[in-house]
Amino acid sequence: MSEQDENQGPPQVEILDKAPPIDPALREKILADPNVAKLAAELGVPLDDYVNQIGYFINNPDTQPALAMASDEDLKKHLGVEAPTFAQIEANLKASNDAFMAGQAPSGFTAHKKNTVEMPSTGGKAVEVDTEKTDPKLLDAVKKGRFPSKG
Repeated sequence: MSEQDENQGPPQVEILDKAPPIDPALREKILADPNVAKLAAELGVPLDDYVNQIGYFINNPDTQPALAMASDEDLKKHLGVEAPTFAQIEANLKASNDAFMAGQAPSGFTAHKKNTVEMPSTGGKAVEVDTEKTDPKLLDAVKKGRFPSKG
């Protein structure tokens, strides 16, 4: 590391109050997912802000989400939030683990689309062609189409 690198300090981070508006085409693509509106509602975030936040991270894939840390006193003073006790955290982790281990019921979010055609993984029986009833020129054309010459 050069002396100049040492004097620069940590990289500068842009701090935004909220994500900037995104391109309307990208907004439409994000809103096409039915889970986006459900997640915004679950998180208590206005849908427009949530879509802009998703778009921001799509447009800036190397950006890491900010991690804000606050003391228990600041949480209570500024947000009116009581910090959880050790026992509450432990109970929450235990309940989360129990739910995970029990294979909790589906979340209510839309599942991925299923394949329109289910293909057997073992393959099927090969089609047999009656060469006596089939035009030889057609068989040659099919073979040439399936196995074209490399020359």
